[in-house]
Amino acid sequence: MKKSVVLLAAISAITGAVTANSAFAQSSVTMYGVVSTAIRHTSNEIKADGSRGSNTKLGQGIFQGPRLGFKGIEDLGSGNAAVFQLEMGLSPDTGESDQQGQLFGRQAFVGLKNKEWGEIDLGRQYGVAFDVLGKYDPLGMGNLPENSWQLFITGVRFDNTLKYTNTWGPVSAEVQYSFGEKAGSTAIGSTTGLGLSYDNGTFGVGVFDQLSKDANSNKANIAGIGATLNVNPVTFYLNYVNARRDAGFQIAASGSDGALANSSMLGNANNTLRRTDNVVTAGMLYQATPKMGYTLAYMTDFVKNETSAGNSGRLSTVYAVADYNLSKRTDVYLSLDYTRVSGGEVDNGALTNTVLQFVGAGLGGAQSRTGVAVGLRTKF
Repeated sequence: MKKSVVLLAAISAITGAVTANSAFAQSSVTMYGVVSTAIRHTSNEIKADGSRGSNTKLGQGIFQGPRLGFKGIEDLGSGNAAVFQLEMGLSPDTGESDQQGQLFGRQAFVGLKNKEWGEIDLGRQYGVAFDVLGKYDPLGMGNLPENSWQLFITGVRFDNTLKYTNTWGPVSAEVQYSFGEKAGSTAIGSTTGLGLSYDNGTFGVGVFDQLSKDANSNKANIAGIGATLNVNPVTFYLNYVNARRDAGFQIAASGSDGALANSSMLGNANNTLRRTDNVVTAGMLYQATPKMGYTLAYMTDFVKNETSAGNSGRLSTVYAVADYNLSKRTDVYLSLDYTRVSGGEVDNGALTNTVLQFVGAGLGGAQSRTGVAVGLRTKF
């Protein structure tokens, strides 16, 4: 009996000490992820011999890219906290790493936050353009080349980035500076961005401006605006991007430490003219029931000075998705998409500045592609 009392007292003391220590530290680490895959059939895929044919394959889903992540926060007292996030991308169909094979290619940063003064993070992070546009895109930015090619106009993630974010009621702001980290010049490989957003729950609007410089200080000036309107059960989305790339603007090879490497940004190499892209996306989500939603959207890019010949082109995609939630974490969906190119955006299978060719979905000289997919996604 006495031993039991002593044991209970010891356990109580240890538990109390741990509880008190936890209450003081207020630390937590969360593991999370998304596993998403789909069976997809497409037309005009390029075959090994260079000809074209249809293809049915198992690959990543049309929504969020599959991922495994860890994030944590430690209360430092007085409204201050230390934070971190490590997130890797993966392909469920093969088990391979995504994002150029970087271990934590989706996100890898550590930072400090204050309840009043905002948050400063340092590491590999999403760019300001992605953060802002993602709020005003029907899919929150898709995951297939055919429904997410507009991301590669702005770039997606940037290495060596310092980013400040803060929110004041319905208003939020962020400032990005990505270091080029090349001796002798702070301009080489750097990216600077500013984003502002307003959202009152019914109406939202955001703007951004982003400037990137390559190894030769050639520039890519990218700016945009987006908006949403929620008229329950329908949400409308609209955004516009203007991108101007200097002649010869070049991105270093993925996996290297060169200027703007691993940013997934379209270049303008071997072009003696400034290239201009004007991208418009419009769409809507009809939430028919808490479990069933329907999305319809259209994206188009008007391209000027595709090559040194001064030709123009156009790339457009229309897509529709029927999404059914089996639970809060798992959904199944059916999607249809149709993509068409014209003018300078028609590629010949060679490595060119055409957007689809850049994202690995070239049409090999064809002018259209149709895709249909059935997918499953679960989040944890």
